[in-house]
Amino acid sequence: MRFARTRNLQLSPIKEIELAAARRPGTVSLAQGIPSFDTPAVIKDYVKARMDEGAVARYSLAPGLVELRERVAEDLARDGMTYDPDGEILITVGSIEGIAATLMAVTEPGDEILLPSPSYASYQQVIRMVGCEPVFVPLDEERNFDLDVDLIARRISSRTAALFYCNPNNPTGTLYTREQSLRMMELAERHDLTIVTDEVYRDFVFSEGGYFTPAQVPEFRDRVVRIFSLSKAYAMTGWRIGYLHSSRRVVTEILKVHDSLVTCAPVISQYAAIAALTLGRDAVDEFRRAYLRRRDLMLTRLDRLSHAFDYQKPNGAYFVFPRVKDTVPMAHDSRALALDLLDRAGVAVVPGSAFGPTGEGHLRLSYGRDDAEIVEAFRRMDDYFSGIAGRMSRQRTGLEGQRPGRAIAEAARPSQGRVLLRRLATAYLRAMARLYLRRVAPQVIAIAGNRGKTVVKRVLTGLLEAAEEPVRANPRSYNTSMGVPLAVLGLEIDPHRWTQVLRTLAVASWKACLADRGSRAPRLLVLELGARSTGDMAELLRTVRPDWAVVTPLGTEGEPAELDRLRGEMETLVQDVTRRCGPFRLLIAGDDFRLAEFAQASGAALRRGDLMRTAGGFTVQGAARAYVLGPDIVGESGAFAVLSAVALGERLGLDPARVQRYLARLSGRPAAPKAEAAAGPAAGGTSVAAIGGV
Repeated sequence: MRFARTRNLQLSPIKEIELAAARRPGTVSLAQGIPSFDTPAVIKDYVKARMDEGAVARYSLAPGLVELRERVAEDLARDGMTYDPDGEILITVGSIEGIAATLMAVTEPGDEILLPSPSYASYQQVIRMVGCEPVFVPLDEERNFDLDVDLIARRISSRTAALFYCNPNNPTGTLYTREQSLRMMELAERHDLTIVTDEVYRDFVFSEGGYFTPAQVPEFRDRVVRIFSLSKAYAMTGWRIGYLHSSRRVVTEILKVHDSLVTCAPVISQYAAIAALTLGRDAVDEFRRAYLRRRDLMLTRLDRLSHAFDYQKPNGAYFVFPRVKDTVPMAHDSRALALDLLDRAGVAVVPGSAFGPTGEGHLRLSYGRDDAEIVEAFRRMDDYFSGIAGRMSRQRTGLEGQRPGRAIAEAARPSQGRVLLRRLATAYLRAMARLYLRRVAPQVIAIAGNRGKTVVKRVLTGLLEAAEEPVRANPRSYNTSMGVPLAVLGLEIDPHRWTQVLRTLAVASWKACLADRGSRAPRLLVLELGARSTGDMAELLRTVRPDWAVVTPLGTEGEPAELDRLRGEMETLVQDVTRRCGPFRLLIAGDDFRLAEFAQASGAALRRGDLMRTAGGFTVQGAARAYVLGPDIVGESGAFAVLSAVALGERLGLDPARVQRYLARLSGRPAAPKAEAAAGPAAGGTSVAAIGGV
């Protein structure tokens, strides 16, 4: 036996974690994407009745039971999709069989299939199984893992046959926008690509922005294959039942493969699907409400682990995909971290590396589990990551003659030559960043603190983009002594690839002297400043002198001595901005007792009580008007980010109507009538350009 066809296939890392967890008694799993609910009783009762009638013992037609296909057609029609049950709808053995049959039908061996990264682990394996090559296209992490259509366009080659994606996305929970989807379809039309979309989580959408699939556009029906499974929506993972739909021409070809693989979907499961689509909608609504509550619970607990994770709020599915911060050992080896977390804490999570190249450095956590399991898993993770923080703190204070911000927890210390090269590179980048700042003269908004810095950064950046201000923000964790100069220059680097470092230094020279002229120059830079140890902030201020400072809560988790050191670093920043720019340029978390003194002295306190709950969501009373928001503001980080956006928007003189529209969309509030959106005076408001740099 040669096993040639399976040689390049791998068992899903999700299954690897599940097998390891099964061997460890007492494990709490946030790994499996399995709903905690049982299949609703109305579905089981219906199936029992069909069994008693003797209806389930024989094959159905290969496309599926006529009654089920008609029921699917009715369900699609409610979502604005008209498909003929006789020839345009095919009942499949779950979604993965539908995916495999589709790819076999619409591609040829050797074709390339574009696959967003991160995306569900099994996709890349099924692509290889049918003889094609996955071409990974990174999602835009800084915009909640949205599609980057320009990057998709650059990855298309003469061998590209299809684009395959999941919406809402597993593992990120991203709901792709109508605008991005339509731009993607324009590419598909131009390059004659098939779009294969897996929409298994379509029923778990938490955004008011609305759900869109290209299958809703009649002109695309010959180009789009939409696949759906009842596994998640109706808690039917064991029934293995789903469907796909496309034009008659496409479905006819897929049916040939489907018939060869499985003959037909299990008839007992087809009857279960009839019951689900006919009687199960109340259960789906109940599941959605439960998942939304559990999402908010998980995000609130992630706020308490802000020293370990940075997260994006998911708008769909039931997964969170937090990034592991560089301060955590094994942050860039998610498989090792997941196995260590399983071994030491008894918590099963999925390593981000399972979901494609840009998944590395993340973990996938499922809130498909029940509340008690989520709470217990986070109790264990609190202990695990607090232990790491404590060990690092003790190591840090014991080091003499070394910069405390070095990666102390690295398994192996870098060589002396590499340390010297890093220091020289950092000094050069810092000089180039200062030259750039003098030449371009943007205003710098610095975000420091502990909890939710990245959440605040993304919200403020989104606000400024919505206000059509030229703005740039630093990516991910670029907030260290080397990362901040890179962020100022708009560069990224892999410090482990030193040939790339030398190239980056050359590009930095060009950026400092020639780039970003005229209208292309950012008027604002939104930068995170990562300072945890004595002297870190002073080191960062050697590169950049902020015009504005936003100080997020420090929290109470962690060793008191560590938090007191962090407070000292915030004092350095507050004093620097106050001395140069005045207290008007400060926004400080006034509820944090370690920051209360700074907040009170400067009059710059932002307090959770300023975010007032109303019947339909929240209200924030600004200096000029009240801002009416939706209900989807989660956790301490989300609340502080919204308060910061209101305060900064008013101090920058942004149009209050734009601020209102942006925050309403961010918080899940339906669009207001234009008259309401425009309410509120902008008197005294000044443009960002008029305020100028300091």
